[in-house]
Amino acid sequence: MSDPAALDAALVEALADFAAHDRVLVATDFDGVLAPLVVDPMDSRPVDGGMPALTSLAELPGTTVALVSGRALEPLRELSGADHDGPLVLVGSHGAEDSRAEGGLALDDDQQALLATLDDELATLREEHPGLRVEDKPAGRVVHTRGLPEDEAQAALDAARELGARHTSLEVTPGKGVVELAVAHVGKGVALVALADEVGAEAVFYAGDDLTDEHGFEALADDADADRAARRLTVRVGDGETQARFRVADEEAMVGLLEALVAARREATAR
Repeated sequence: MSDPAALDAALVEALADFAAHDRVLVATDFDGVLAPLVVDPMDSRPVDGGMPALTSLAELPGTTVALVSGRALEPLRELSGADHDGPLVLVGSHGAEDSRAEGGLALDDDQQALLATLDDELATLREEHPGLRVEDKPAGRVVHTRGLPEDEAQAALDAARELGARHTSLEVTPGKGVVELAVAHVGKGVALVALADEVGAEAVFYAGDDLTDEHGFEALADDADADRAARRLTVRVGDGETQARFRVADEEAMVGLLEALVAARREATAR
C-alpha cells in the first residue's frame, strides 16, 4: 500500500473537500497515470493498487468512476483489467467510445474511406521510417516512436503530422512519442464535461499526464459557473507545464492519492 501521508497537505485538504459532496465523478487517464509508459503500448500494465482503489470508489454511494483514455475501448478494458459488468465507466478513443453505448463506434462511408487511405499512406511511412509502429483504433491510427533514437523519432513524428495536415478532416493529436490521426474525435474535455453533466456530478476529479489531458483540465476549469468550476479537482501526474491545480510525481504517488480519496469518500458517505 502506498503512503497517503506523502501527499501535499493542500492536496489532502482538497481531496477531503471534494469527497464531501453528495455526487461526484472520479476520472483518470490510464497510461502514465495508472500504468507506466512503455515502448510497446500492449505491454502496459497498471501498477499495484490503482485499479482496486478505483473499484472501491465506484462501489461507494454517489460516486461515478471512469477511465478516460486515448486507447480504443477493448484494449483499454483488457490492459486495465476492468470487468465488462464492473462498476467502472470506460471512455476510449479520446471520448469517441463509451462502454455504456451499444455497438461502440459507428463510422460513415466517408470516414471509412479516409481510414483506408490513411492505412495506405501509413504503410509508406513505415517503409520510410523503420521501427515506427502503428496502432489500429476503431476511429483512427496512432503512430508510436518510443524506443527509437531521438532524431529518428522526431523525423517520424514530423512526417505523421505532415500526413495529417494533408487531410484536413483528420483530427491530429500529438502526445508523448505519439501522433494520433483520427477520422472521428470528441476530445477528453468534451467527454468529461458531458459525463459529469449526465451523472449529475456536483464535483469532478480528473488526473492525467499528457497533452490530451490538458484539454480535459482546461475544459473543467473553463466552466462558466464559477462555483462549479471551483469544485473541479485536477491533478497532473509527472512533470511538464500544466493547467491542473495539483501535481503528483508518478504512478505510485497516484495510487497513494487514490487510496487517500477512498478513505475520505468512505468517511463522507458514512455520515
